[in-house]
Amino acid sequence: MQNAPQVASHLGALVQLLLLRSAAFPPDDFKATLQRLQAAFVRWSGAETPSSPTSPTSPSKEPKVPTKPRESNLPGELAAQSCECLVRALRLLNNSDLVWPSKIVCSACCFLALACALRAFRGARDVLVPGQVVTIFGLQSSAGTYLNGVKGQVQRFHAETGRFMVSLKNGDPPAEWKKFRPHNLQPDCPSPSASLAFQGAKECGRACLEAVAEIFDDLLLTMHEEDSDEVHIRVLHAQLASTMWEALVCCADREMLEASALLDLCSDDVTLCAVVARHVFSVHLTVHASSEGSDQSQTVNRLLAVQESFTKAYCRLYQPGALWGPNSETDGSIKELQASLQEHILRLAGAAVQMGVLPQLIDCCDFHLCWANAGIGPGICPVPLVLPVLLSRLVCTLATNGDSMVRRHILMLVPAFLAIADTFAELVIARLQAQAANSADLLTASQAVLDATIAAVGLGLQEESRESVEALALQFLQDSRITADAALLSRLALALLGASREAEPIRQGFAELTDTQKASFWQQARARCHLLNCSFEDVQGVLQDYCGAPQPLPPFENSAEVIPEGECSLGDPGEIFEVNGTNGEFPEPVSAMATVEEAMNLHHTQPVEDPAPPSLSALNLPTIPGQKAVKRKAVKRLGRNDISSLRGVDPAEAPEELRCAIDGKLLGAPVLSPYGHVFEEDTLKQWLTTCGSVCPITGKPLREEDCRADVTTQQKVLDWVKAARASYKIKKEERRRLRQAEMAEQEDPV
Repeated sequence: MQNAPQVASHLGALVQLLLLRSAAFPPDDFKATLQRLQAAFVRWSGAETPSSPTSPTSPSKEPKVPTKPRESNLPGELAAQSCECLVRALRLLNNSDLVWPSKIVCSACCFLALACALRAFRGARDVLVPGQVVTIFGLQSSAGTYLNGVKGQVQRFHAETGRFMVSLKNGDPPAEWKKFRPHNLQPDCPSPSASLAFQGAKECGRACLEAVAEIFDDLLLTMHEEDSDEVHIRVLHAQLASTMWEALVCCADREMLEASALLDLCSDDVTLCAVVARHVFSVHLTVHASSEGSDQSQTVNRLLAVQESFTKAYCRLYQPGALWGPNSETDGSIKELQASLQEHILRLAGAAVQMGVLPQLIDCCDFHLCWANAGIGPGICPVPLVLPVLLSRLVCTLATNGDSMVRRHILMLVPAFLAIADTFAELVIARLQAQAANSADLLTASQAVLDATIAAVGLGLQEESRESVEALALQFLQDSRITADAALLSRLALALLGASREAEPIRQGFAELTDTQKASFWQQARARCHLLNCSFEDVQGVLQDYCGAPQPLPPFENSAEVIPEGECSLGDPGEIFEVNGTNGEFPEPVSAMATVEEAMNLHHTQPVEDPAPPSLSALNLPTIPGQKAVKRKAVKRLGRNDISSLRGVDPAEAPEELRCAIDGKLLGAPVLSPYGHVFEEDTLKQWLTTCGSVCPITGKPLREEDCRADVTTQQKVLDWVKAARASYKIKKEERRRLRQAEMAEQEDPV
């Protein structure tokens, strides 16, 4: 079996992890779960490509029903039993008193093994399909022997027990369905078609997803509560979040993941959704730098596929489909619906800013591009298109629909985004010059990146960023295929509006366009002026000068031609996912992730200690003669990172007056400006460095030395943190009592 070594490896590692922590589990539950895991490990270790369970029979003859259960390692049977023991293991971990780091490691191993086992379902031809007629056989118990030879109909897979639920009579209610092991069921059609087998695999995956849904909720909630900026916790959270998402995709199948799937998974909590996004976008930090050859390639390819799939789901949250599905009712006027969508986007964007999702996504995109550009020839490694396109769409959405806080946040990230765009342009031009097979996809993806560049220009850039935009545009204009594309040429013209350099390449490219292409040029320019926060009439004259076309423009027709065929529209970012050929399928997982110690050695930087707050000793007053010098205890200032790492403190729930006026995050080191606004000290420094010496709110001149520490607000923050922690402890104790009560009810035979 193709993925048997991977499943066996993860199961073996899980057994070792549980044995080392056996004292934290109830003895009976631990023993039962361990026996099932060991049995599954033995079967997967010896799994080989199975032969047909029965001899080929003539279509006119009915298949012979065996009298004893089959003992061969059939993929469907193995996967069913593996799902059972892994669901049991996850429940055991969820109800245990393990410390959080240990629970992360064990849970991540469970999810990896579950994803591998579910892939075995995909390739198995012996998977039972709901609605399939089967014959029961091989039951040995006194209560079950009377059912041998009875026919029934498969209803669904029960992941908690690894059995299939069968109705013995038509119309039987679910309470009357019986559970049977796969080897006790003989289908009337022993070798179903590939399409039927795949449908059965999807149904089994859906059942597994339902079985672990509450475990997902508990792990996500605990991940949020235990969140920290410490390197080893970030690495562990990234591993857990990525494995949970991988198992979810394998359970639900790509076709079943709707626009709101991620938000539904997080119980409609946008903050929790942003936390998961930040961790998945940072999972590339777990790559083992010392791994070489195929091991590193397999690890990176798996992580790239996980991040691409998650980015698709996250960006879909900003689309109308996340609010209104195909079967949902949308009562109300267009204006009301637009207001609802705008409110939904602001909620998501606010949480993304609070949790630092966009900077992590930019870093993730940089990793994808650098991996493609790491000394690999153009014909070998294709340009990763998924993340740059979706990042660009997200920037456009937030820049045009976000509030002032979100726009300021994006403005500070513009230099980092332009660096990504520059690397992307370099790779695209190299592939175009090498006559890459996917040249059309490269041009389409370039349109999305230039859209985001135009949106960044519309926010108002400083001179340094402006020069980066000009360099990016001129780099694109070096290729003749780009200048011959009306959609790309119009975007480049908009990006260069107000540039200090000559627009001769734009003028030359426009002159070589046909009349139809010129009309498309003006339609594209008109449709994208809103990214610059202006109307087409405001820029029409400058564009005509750029292109050397002072004559009247053709009449504008509001048609679908504004977005040319082949472009991935904002309403369906998933189509571009097919470009890299992954089609949502992950390579087989490999256990080559970096350990915590290795990750800390690779990515750890020495923290800079915050200076102590001003005290009397800082005034340098003379010492009274004869008085002994008093050693004052150093007072540690609680910084923003320290606050966010405290258990039970959700920065997104802080009052408005305790948040930075720039990015809306909880204040750690507040400073007060002469204009009465409170900023986070480091955030204000970044703003002044990136955007110049102007106030982010008023636009008036502002320097760092004009602001002073706001001790009053800092004390209010500390008081709010204390209250939040006290509330968290109460809720945690209530959850613990509730869980104990549920466990007692399950153990009660009545």
